[in-house]
Amino acid sequence: MPGIAAHPIEGWLAEMVAHGVESVCLFSDAVGSPKRTRDTVRALRAVAPDLLIATDEEGGEVTRLEPLTGSSVLSPLALGVIGDVEVTRATGRIIGRMLRASDVDWTFAPVADVNVDPRNPVIGVRSFGSDAVAAAAHVAAMIDGLQSVGVLATAKHFPGHGDTHVDSHEDLPVLDVDPSLFVDRELSPFRTAVAADVAAVMTGHLLVPALDPYLPASLSRRITTDLLRHELGFDGVVVTDAVEMGAVAGADRANLPAAVVAALNAGADVVCLGAANQRSALETSADAVARALSDGTLDRDRLAAAARRRRLLRERLARTVSSSTAETDAELIARAAASSLTVRGDVDLRATEVDVLRVSATPGYAAGATRWGVAPHLSGLGLDAREVATVPEASGRALVIEVRDAWKSPDLMAAVDEAAARRPDAVIVDAGWPSPALPPTRGSITTHGSGNLASLLAAHRLAGTDPHDAVLATLTAIDLELT
Repeated sequence: MPGIAAHPIEGWLAEMVAHGVESVCLFSDAVGSPKRTRDTVRALRAVAPDLLIATDEEGGEVTRLEPLTGSSVLSPLALGVIGDVEVTRATGRIIGRMLRASDVDWTFAPVADVNVDPRNPVIGVRSFGSDAVAAAAHVAAMIDGLQSVGVLATAKHFPGHGDTHVDSHEDLPVLDVDPSLFVDRELSPFRTAVAADVAAVMTGHLLVPALDPYLPASLSRRITTDLLRHELGFDGVVVTDAVEMGAVAGADRANLPAAVVAALNAGADVVCLGAANQRSALETSADAVARALSDGTLDRDRLAAAARRRRLLRERLARTVSSSTAETDAELIARAAASSLTVRGDVDLRATEVDVLRVSATPGYAAGATRWGVAPHLSGLGLDAREVATVPEASGRALVIEVRDAWKSPDLMAAVDEAAARRPDAVIVDAGWPSPALPPTRGSITTHGSGNLASLLAAHRLAGTDPHDAVLATLTAIDLELT
């Protein structure tokens, strides 16, 4: 599965799709809005009508359809905080309708990782939380919501990426956990996902010494076949995380072709290559698979089984069973959305002029440069809001310190501490995984994720206004753009 990272699609890729590539993954540069996504998809469908088209649409931080505006739905962690699986199910249906309207078949969501390490640089708010039982319930609800409107869902990153603090895009994380805890915690959401008839499971690039001390999960037959297939009973499609990642391909990506063959041998049915240097990755990987078949390293029966599962995956696309309407789902979310916020202290601005100081870590690879922030929403509520680069002295203007994952850098944390010390009257808005290390001020709002809807909710809480109608308008705007 090569990545599509350009719009319009390149000629060489169209030719390879015409000659047998069965699936592609849309990355941000090829999409960026529902309309642009449709244009890219139509060009692909003109070449191969039955092409399986996937993307990473998780909602919240990771959105491919709405990176320019920020996601119109809440992050998984915010849904976990709300704690109502029906809201999660409705969110899944809304995401699914967005994808179907863009003619995308398959989303690499939901994240089924139980995020128990607050230092986790790659999962964080993409997880439904740190409680395995609750996370499993939300995973099942999201799967049901997505698949009930005809979109293939994917539980990821098997067997669990939540208790790690290394980003697999860069290096190999190690999940060093007691076997009994692993079964009770990491496997719980995946077991539930299999019971919920999830269409696909994505294997992660992480080492689990208790299961296989030598190979990452995505390349391990013990984990992909013995555990996922045989012990958990999953017979759907197994897709790998992008093998261009440093965890398996190496810093120079030299190991990518060998990783493709190893992943197929481990039991994968689809190998996601990633978005970088797609032509070279596709050609060298195809050559490696051909050589492996020729010299017996790769068994033809293994590939035949993978082909059977991919055929069955296409057949699932016709199943649409939801009777819920977009309006019903939007109303359900609008009633619950404000409960995704955690508020401490005094957060009412009581001022018409507001400065917003943003202290944010560079977004992770998965999220990319997705828009977020409270300042535009405060302006939309009639306040004189401006973003500032330094801390202004108190001058009648309120100060909001907007923070996202500042814990990733001592310099960023020092900047937050200094700003709070100079302006203890500020309100902190924390849009990342909740940080216990933030300095005290007169009040704080934790949004449990970034994105358009999360920022809108925070702005309404700061202004002391009811967000219900604005949430409805945001979700209605999705339908208007898609139609």
